[in-house]
Amino acid sequence: MFSHAFAAGALLGTAISPLVCVSAAERSPVAAAEDVVARVTPSAKGSVLFHLNPDQGNKITISGIAGGIRVEASDVRRLVAGYGWYLKNIAKVHFSWNGNRITLPSPLPVPASPVTVESPWNIVFAYNYCTLSYTAAFWDWNRWQREIDFLALNGFTHALVTAGLEKTWEDFLTGLGYPREKALRFIPNPAFAAWWNMGNLEGHGGPLSQQQINKMAQMGRRIVSRMEQLGMTPVLQGYVGFVPSDFQENVRIDGLKLIPQGEWVNFRRPWVVDPTCEAFPKLAADWYKALRKVYGIPGKMFGGDLFHEGGRKGDIDVTQAAQEVQKAMQKASPGAFWVIQAWGGNPTRELLSGLDPERALVLQLTKDMANGGKNLRTFNGIPWVWCELANFGGNTGMYGGVPLLSRLGSELSGYKDKGLVGMGTLSEGLETNPLHYALFSDRLWTREDISVREWLGKYARQRYGFAPKAVVKALEVLSFSIYNPVRSQEGCTESIICARPSWNVRKASTWSSGERYYHLGDIVKAARGYLKAANDQPNLVKKETFRYDLVDVVRQALADAAFYQLQQVRSAFDSGDLAAYRKQVKRFLSLISDMDALLATDSQFLLGTWQKRALDWGDSRQEKALMDKSAKMLITTWIDQVPRSLNDYSNRQWAGLVSDFYLPRWKNFFEFQMDVLTGKKTRDAAHAAFMDKMVRDELAFAGNGKIYSVKPAGDTLAVANRVMNTHREMLDALSAEEKHSSGSPWELQQGSPLQFDVTDQVTASGTYTATFQWKNGPSALKIHSVRLYEGNREVASDVHEGRTGVENKDNIYRLELKKYRTNLDSYILKAEVSGVSQGASKGEMVLKKLVD
Repeated sequence: MFSHAFAAGALLGTAISPLVCVSAAERSPVAAAEDVVARVTPSAKGSVLFHLNPDQGNKITISGIAGGIRVEASDVRRLVAGYGWYLKNIAKVHFSWNGNRITLPSPLPVPASPVTVESPWNIVFAYNYCTLSYTAAFWDWNRWQREIDFLALNGFTHALVTAGLEKTWEDFLTGLGYPREKALRFIPNPAFAAWWNMGNLEGHGGPLSQQQINKMAQMGRRIVSRMEQLGMTPVLQGYVGFVPSDFQENVRIDGLKLIPQGEWVNFRRPWVVDPTCEAFPKLAADWYKALRKVYGIPGKMFGGDLFHEGGRKGDIDVTQAAQEVQKAMQKASPGAFWVIQAWGGNPTRELLSGLDPERALVLQLTKDMANGGKNLRTFNGIPWVWCELANFGGNTGMYGGVPLLSRLGSELSGYKDKGLVGMGTLSEGLETNPLHYALFSDRLWTREDISVREWLGKYARQRYGFAPKAVVKALEVLSFSIYNPVRSQEGCTESIICARPSWNVRKASTWSSGERYYHLGDIVKAARGYLKAANDQPNLVKKETFRYDLVDVVRQALADAAFYQLQQVRSAFDSGDLAAYRKQVKRFLSLISDMDALLATDSQFLLGTWQKRALDWGDSRQEKALMDKSAKMLITTWIDQVPRSLNDYSNRQWAGLVSDFYLPRWKNFFEFQMDVLTGKKTRDAAHAAFMDKMVRDELAFAGNGKIYSVKPAGDTLAVANRVMNTHREMLDALSAEEKHSSGSPWELQQGSPLQFDVTDQVTASGTYTATFQWKNGPSALKIHSVRLYEGNREVASDVHEGRTGVENKDNIYRLELKKYRTNLDSYILKAEVSGVSQGASKGEMVLKKLVD
């Protein structure tokens, strides 16, 4: 059975190594904590007394003293975390990835009596590899310094560090005789470094200059040094056997056995050295030597995953390979831990069997924000960390698990004796959804369940300074709708604004969700609540915290409305009514242009903010152009060839990106559809012409050289009011119609025809759409016809072949009800269907009336 006593001592590893950078060793724990106060809350400098007391153990005590407060703890990490707890819970201020409100009163507020707090978690972990590209690819030292302070104040104990691996790889490879120019081509742009470090690709977005590589090494050393000053453990990259795919052609090493790894999403992967071969110990030793040279420390914890997302093990004995990887780590840094990400079937049982459980840690990436505290995997006695993974690709849609996080204390209680030692945030995009992450932060301090409604009032007071009733009500609506998904999905429900246009589009990227489990009306209601509070008290909008949230919720309303408005455009198109088509297209496109205008009012929603960080990593014109292209490519096509499955994976609703990338796609789509309506082109010809132009435009965007503004434009409140007033009638109509959007379930085993009682949904004459959506199961559904009956009389039908499964094709059926009768017992919808293969698949049918 796993020992928690072990976890509290060995895993934390808070003692500072004597081999750390001199700057880290020179700062005493108290001085390091005082530096945080000076950087984050300069007005409190000199008013916070930190006291080290080894007898405190895990406990932190906060008390009032003459002229300020006293924080007492056993080490620097807890001193700083204690100050962070004080700031949020006693001083009632707020800090987040999306704005701060940290102006302190003078004198400092003090507790009425000493308060003792303690985190129930030995490990609080930050970042997966993807986070460090999708979020932090281009951060400079000032941004990293703020980030490390933020982590420390929130009580994080460990964080993955990859900045500096560029130099590590260069030194490692050239030391083995691998040509320097090829080593530089092997190193990717920081935008794509995450997947390089996971063994998925080589060199994408490069090559970097030697000057850039050296600057990144300096950055990595500073990050590691500062983390250690504050008692945090930096997790460095361990050696699991990756080498360039042409390594054997350029380096001769006795006893070398390589396993080709094929491709990952059209990228050539690095090859893997069999950890059980004779050459592996030498390669690993050289790697750790190069790593130590770059970072200045031997390292206490090392990340690295074998066979990530489709990697090939060949004939490797995986159990023995795990032993050899861990043995090399121990030789380089005795007592070190191997940190492994649990994702996509990894780590396998074979790998786990080879691990020394007292020198390993598993990060369980949990994407299920509905029921992610239940039915969790355990790892054969190896300690593990529950890690939320709510965001994929840095997408900007509202999403998270507020009800889940609130009850997570009780749901995780059964795992205390099954190896659970901590919590972590491993979302790919962290600068989103402050509501979700604030609750996660508070969850770090208690094992008890948290009352959502009570917590929301506290959250509003901290984030905005007070809690307007309209805002608290809006937060409640959001918490139990969009922040309460009904099933597991990969991140937010994406807006079709960010998607490649088509009539049946539901989402933007390949692996994400188009599941609309919440009502548009709820989002509109919340947006109006925020607007009411802002109009009642305009000074609220001067707070960066409130301004971000106002923009975000109005943005979400527009983003969701587009899905339903597209159906109005489609209805006009199908009817052949050119005037109606133009009118509905204009409404759809205005949602996008108004979204861009709104986003432009806040710096956190500017493409220019992301772009400038990338440009600042280049000095020469060539360096800047390379960084600019990669920064744009990551969030659009991902690759500079004909886009495939990664297209729009990292879609973001940012001013500039919306106006120059997403809006032109939709304009072009509607223009080509107009050619169909006017008889200039057939459907097939229009589609082919549109696809050709779209692909060319998408690929050209990353290299367009356009510089986007880093300065907000326009008054947020004025633009938000204008946008919501402009679209009031549309939003009301779509919200009212969308109330009937919850689907009627179907199962293949019901047989054909599928029958649905839609009496409550058919309320007037007009055009209805019946959309069939597969949810789960082994078989796709073929739909042959859909018919609507008044009693036993057929009154509307649509006969065509459609399909719904992992991919949808023609799965929307239009039913024209010319006359509505109120004296009938029922309206019944019948669908003739068949299964593509055998199996009892399930899904839903959604019936909606199109707005006239």
